[in-house]
Amino acid sequence: MNHKNLIGTAVAAALLFGAQAVSACAIAWSSATGLTAADDTGEPTAGFSRYSGRCSLRAPNSNAGAGRFVTDTTPNNETSYRVRFYYYTGDISGVADIFQARNTGGTNIIRVTHDGNQLSFTTNTGSAAQNVTVADSKYYSIEINWAAAAGTGSMTATVTGAGSNTPVAPSPNFANLSNAADSITEARLGLIAGTPTVTAPVFFDEFDSRRTQSPGRLLRGDANNDSSVLVGDAIQARNEALGGALAVGQPDCNEDGQVLVGDGICIRNIALSN
Repeated sequence: MNHKNLIGTAVAAALLFGAQAVSACAIAWSSATGLTAADDTGEPTAGFSRYSGRCSLRAPNSNAGAGRFVTDTTPNNETSYRVRFYYYTGDISGVADIFQARNTGGTNIIRVTHDGNQLSFTTNTGSAAQNVTVADSKYYSIEINWAAAAGTGSMTATVTGAGSNTPVAPSPNFANLSNAADSITEARLGLIAGTPTVTAPVFFDEFDSRRTQSPGRLLRGDANNDSSVLVGDAIQARNEALGGALAVGQPDCNEDGQVLVGDGICIRNIALSN
């Protein structure tokens, strides 16, 4: 169950494929392209939209096609790859690659793009892209399970967010793939390729990748990060909205990239419904 987190207040020491832990608001990847820690990782007090903890990664533009992204080179010819990350859609037009999992030759084994309206999922088998419609300026979790095999390879994806725990339909499903020769040695996250017009920046948070056992979504509304949603979470989100300390968990209950008084009401309603 080895895993790797992208950015957070405290990153666990047991990270995927041996990548090292880092402190808050630092780029915790093998390398960064078009990004600097000072300019592109930060907290809500600096105008960053985060999903969990204190920090997130911002990709404000495509840098004239050169990209603004982070790269993880620690996967070791993986034939099973499971990943979850949170993506704040911002406001863009034009197609941008936001996630790539590649082999040693630089071929995209998994590719996720965003055109301002849809997320498109493809895998290295010649299969047609499968699309999921998303809204602007909302946080979504993107979960992908990929496996290589001779005629029984597969990739599934689930997109959930915008204040709902119900996955957006349809969920991409690639079955019976002949991809036994494929493996993953590198992952990229950000505005990687393409030249989109970015009217409002996109953000990424809580990247978690594993060989086995899917990471799963974080508990929406769990503002104090105690694995439950109670009235106390509503109070912590409300306090942050009114200028208090940043919540340590997931206070953005409606997943709009901000923590306002309405998130406290959203959390309270969940707590009372439980």
